[in-house]
Amino acid sequence: MDDLEREKKQGFDWDYLADVLDRKAELGDRYQLPGFGLGAALFAYVAKAIINEIGPEKGEALLRQAIEDFGRARGRRIAATVKDLGQPLTIKSWLIYSDIDSGNFDPHPDLDNNDLVVKAGECTFWNTAREFGMGDYAKIYCKYVDYAILEGYNPDAKLLLHDRHHVGQEDHCLFRYIMKEANKEKL
Repeated sequence: MDDLEREKKQGFDWDYLADVLDRKAELGDRYQLPGFGLGAALFAYVAKAIINEIGPEKGEALLRQAIEDFGRARGRRIAATVKDLGQPLTIKSWLIYSDIDSGNFDPHPDLDNNDLVVKAGECTFWNTAREFGMGDYAKIYCKYVDYAILEGYNPDAKLLLHDRHHVGQEDHCLFRYIMKEANKEKL
């Protein structure tokens, strides 16, 4: 009798389930979506349902409002952590106390004219949404969230984002964080 037939006839017992943890350990994370990726799939499906229900223009406007509210709340939460620790609301503190694992982005930082420029490569959000065939909906999240997070964290910090969707780069986004006043004046 195969496992499916066994489950249907006998249900479960501890002897039958005994090898689950060992088998999962052997597989590691091979069949698991990263947490940020799972969130991407959820977002994309919600976005699709909203857009299909109320149309692209109103749908994106509603999603933008929700994304920006979420982003600003995340930024304020990070700021509260930084302040509670007695640290200033700098980009350096932002990098240290951010609420998301940087392993989700494969970041490569550089400096350009005293701005921090981060090339974010293998983004689990974008990659997972694309694997689900939902990349067009994920783009909506990407378009608004990072500006809103930084605004919630420290409105004095500036971000220029050249994302893969707008510049045709399939392999990365470029985040330019600007704090130097002279550089902000050039915006």
